[in-house]
Amino acid sequence: MAGTPEPSSTDELQAYYIELKKDSMCYKLDHNRSEQIAGGEIPNPLHKQFGLMLAKLDETLVKESKDSEKYLIILSMKASIIYEKAKILLIHDFLDESKDLLYEALNLIRDHSDHPKVAFLHMRIVNHLSHILLRLGHLEQAEQLLLRVIEKGEKCNPEVFSTDDLFMNTKESPKTCSSKLSSLVISNMQMLSWIYIRIGKDTNANLKLQHDILQKEMDTAERDVLRWAESCFQLGSMFVRGGDWPNAAYHLTAAESILSPLEAALVPNPEVYALQADLARTWIFYGLQLFRISRKNNIQSGTEADTFKNLNKCDGDDAAELSATPLSYETPMIFSFQSLNIESHEYVPTSVITSVEEAKCLFAYTQKWIKRARLFYTLRDYPLQYVNLSLDESELYRFMAFYEEDLDSQYAVQKRRYDALEMLSSILKELRPNCYVAVNMELMKELVEVQMELMNLNLKKLYSPPQGLGWNANEDILKRKIGAFASIYKQLENVTLFLNINDGDVLTKGAEIPEIHDEAEFGARNQEVSPDISWFLPTDGC
Repeated sequence: MAGTPEPSSTDELQAYYIELKKDSMCYKLDHNRSEQIAGGEIPNPLHKQFGLMLAKLDETLVKESKDSEKYLIILSMKASIIYEKAKILLIHDFLDESKDLLYEALNLIRDHSDHPKVAFLHMRIVNHLSHILLRLGHLEQAEQLLLRVIEKGEKCNPEVFSTDDLFMNTKESPKTCSSKLSSLVISNMQMLSWIYIRIGKDTNANLKLQHDILQKEMDTAERDVLRWAESCFQLGSMFVRGGDWPNAAYHLTAAESILSPLEAALVPNPEVYALQADLARTWIFYGLQLFRISRKNNIQSGTEADTFKNLNKCDGDDAAELSATPLSYETPMIFSFQSLNIESHEYVPTSVITSVEEAKCLFAYTQKWIKRARLFYTLRDYPLQYVNLSLDESELYRFMAFYEEDLDSQYAVQKRRYDALEMLSSILKELRPNCYVAVNMELMKELVEVQMELMNLNLKKLYSPPQGLGWNANEDILKRKIGAFASIYKQLENVTLFLNINDGDVLTKGAEIPEIHDEAEFGARNQEVSPDISWFLPTDGC
C-alpha cells in the first residue's frame, strides 16, 4: 500500500505486529497453553497482544489529520488488526464475537469504502462477515452487504494488499494481486448466488449472476478448466428448468467447446470422460424437456379439432396434465461469454417444436447424446444409469411418435420403441439379473404402455375404413372388424386388470401386435392372435 507513517512509528508498529503474529502462530499450534477467559474471548497472551496493538494504533491515529493519507493508512491498519482477530475467533467457531468485531472494523472504514486504498479491505471484511451471517441464518443482512460491495467493486479499481503488506511495507506482484482480487470478487458473487437460491428470490437475477461468475472465472488465468466446464453445463441445466432454451443451448455448447478438445487430445483422463457423460445427460434433459413443453404447447394452442386429434395421441396421464390455458413464454435475455468463440456444428432447436422436421432434428440430436452417454455409463460398470438412459430413449421415441403425421409412421416409431425395451429386458435378465429385479416393474410398465399405444393405433386404422368401403360392404369384412374390436378390447381389459396388480415379477415373452394394413389382412391375422395377454409370464417376486 502506497505511503506509510513516520519512520519511528513505522518501526514501532512493525515490532508490535511481529510480536502479535508470533503469539498468534503459537496459539494456533498449541490451544492449551493459556486458559480461556470469561465471555468466550480469545485466550491470553494473544488477547493482551491484540489490546497493545490496538492501543498503539489509536495513539498514532490521533496524531494524524483526518484528511491526510497517513490517517487513512493507520485507519486501515486498525481495521485490519480487528479483522485478523475476528478471523482467529471464527476458526474456533466464536461466531457472535467474530461478527461483532467485523462490524466494528466495517464501521471504521465505512466512510472510505469507495477509496481505492480501502476498497479491497472493505471487500475482505464483508466476505467474512457475510459468511458468518449465513451460518447464523441472517440471509437478508448478508444479501444487502454483498449487493453493495459487488456494486462498489465494479466502479473502482481497488489497490490489493494484505495485512502483512500494510505493516511490513511490502507489495506483491501485479499477477498475484489480480488473482487475489478476482478470487475475492468471485467468492462474494458465489455467496450472493447461494443466498438467492436459499430464499428463492428472482431466478432471472440469479441466472445472470451465475453467468457473470463464469465470465469472471474465465478472465482469471488460474481457472480450473474442468470445473469451469462443469459449472457451465450445470448453469445450462438451470436454464432448461426455466424454459430458457437459447441460453441453455448456448451454455451447453460452451461447455462442449471446452471438453471436446480435451477428449480429442487422446490423453487418458477419467475425469474428462465423466464430465462428458454428465454433459451428455444434460443435453438429454434439454431434449426431453423441450419435447415435453412443445407437445403441451402444441395441444393447448391448437384448434378444438386439432386438440381432440392430438389428445388421442397422448396417454391418459399426459392428457390429464394439460390445462385449458395456452402456455406463454417471455423473450429471454441472451447471454454470451467474451473471448470465447463458440461454434455449433449442428442445428439445435431453441424454441417450441412446431413441425415434424424440427422434431426429427431434435430427436436425432438427443439420441446422439444418449449414445455418447452410453460410452461411459456402460451396462457393466453403471447398470442403473444405463437403464435410465434406455428409458430416456423410450420417452424420446414416444415424443417423436406424437409428431409423426400418419399412422404408419407413428406405428413404426412405437415399434422401434418396443423392440428397444424388449431387448433391454432380455439383456438385463441374462447379464444383470440383480439389476433386472430392481428395474423389472418399471420396464414392464413401459412395455405395457407401448403395447397399448400399438393397440390404439390399430384401432385408429380400423376406424378409418379404406376407400370404396360403404354401407354395402361385404358382410365378412364387417364381421372380421367386429371380431377385431372384441379381441383388442378384451386385451385392453386384461392389461388394465394387470396394471392393478403390484406384486409379482413380470416379463415379456417376445410377443408383438402386428401392424394393420387393411381390414381383410387384420381379419386373417386376428385369428392367430390370442385375445388374452399370455405374453406376460409371472416369475418369482422382486
